[in-house]
Amino acid sequence: MNKKEREKYKKLLIKEKIRILEAIGALQKGSLELRQVEGENPGIPTHLAELASDNFEKNLDLDLASSEGKLIVEINNALAKLEKKLFGICEECRKKIGKKRLRALPYARLCIACQKKDEGSGLNI
Repeated sequence: MNKKEREKYKKLLIKEKIRILEAIGALQKGSLELRQVEGENPGIPTHLAELASDNFEKNLDLDLASSEGKLIVEINNALAKLEKKLFGICEECRKKIGKKRLRALPYARLCIACQKKDEGSGLNI
């Protein structure tokens, strides 16, 4: 992979990282606003369904933030690989990862064939 291609993927990765960090920030802001509103109106929700809905939303936000955090780790790993000129190499078979796959998922660690094998074995990397 030449320098121009590496720069293109670096921009893609950084753009995706910024998008994810903004999404995490929005989740945190929404959670903070919800806690502030709850602080103004302390007590038991007026209906049991409201309590269930509030808990569901809080858990969903936590799950989303956790998933997004894992993607940040993957993106950081991909950026490190770019610096070491190891980007775009499958971690399993050591062959090049296809350009179409890297454009769609620039932090991909496996080629499509190895990804399918791992999904079939239940590893889901």
